[in-house]
Amino acid sequence: MSSGNRDFNDDRRSDDHGGRRNDDFGGDDNFSGNHKAFKFEIANNQVTAVYELKDGVLKPKSLDDHGTKSYTVDGNDVVRKEIKPFGTEITRYSDADGDGIFFRVSEQWQVSPNASGNGNGPRITDNIHYSHTSGDDYIAVRGGEHCSGGHGADDFIFREADHLRIEDFSSQQGDMLVFDTGLGLTSREHLSSYVTNAYHDGDDFIVNFGSDVSITLVGIQAGMIGWDDVSVLS
Repeated sequence: MSSGNRDFNDDRRSDDHGGRRNDDFGGDDNFSGNHKAFKFEIANNQVTAVYELKDGVLKPKSLDDHGTKSYTVDGNDVVRKEIKPFGTEITRYSDADGDGIFFRVSEQWQVSPNASGNGNGPRITDNIHYSHTSGDDYIAVRGGEHCSGGHGADDFIFREADHLRIEDFSSQQGDMLVFDTGLGLTSREHLSSYVTNAYHDGDDFIVNFGSDVSITLVGIQAGMIGWDDVSVLS
């Protein structure tokens, strides 16, 4: 990957994809362990409080974030909707073992035809999952998440700037790194202009976009990945 002298930081307040954190991709959640964990207080089938588990401590999060977020109960799951410049982001949380701790299982972007956000808006509107199947999957690449594909040809979808890690990328299986940020990336050449350095560290390949953003590809050596394995959608 080629080098540049810029990173993705624009020192704005932005959220998961362009609202309340100091990076261009966003990301407002903290994490604990290999997955971000959450707890919801639910009364009369309504979410009344939200907490994130970090370092073993439950920390409260905003229920509505000034009217931009809403939570609903859908069976045993909780669904969060958040208004974005391009439309709505829908995140589903599930408590598979019934212990009261929820994990994100999927996300989906619903793009408004009258969206006024930066760039051209996201292109992928299908559900993107946080775990894999034995087939071809869309896998969400998020900070603090155990990101691993299955045996199929998986698309690893990047939508935030953070220190990100993919554990089983395989070009031979047809895996792709897909940048669908909705913030105006136009090409692989455009993306490469933000790369500040790329190198191998033991068994891993690491690409840095400034000091605050990186992608680590576990077990990837020279010749195992190239720009043909990268797709830039938005």
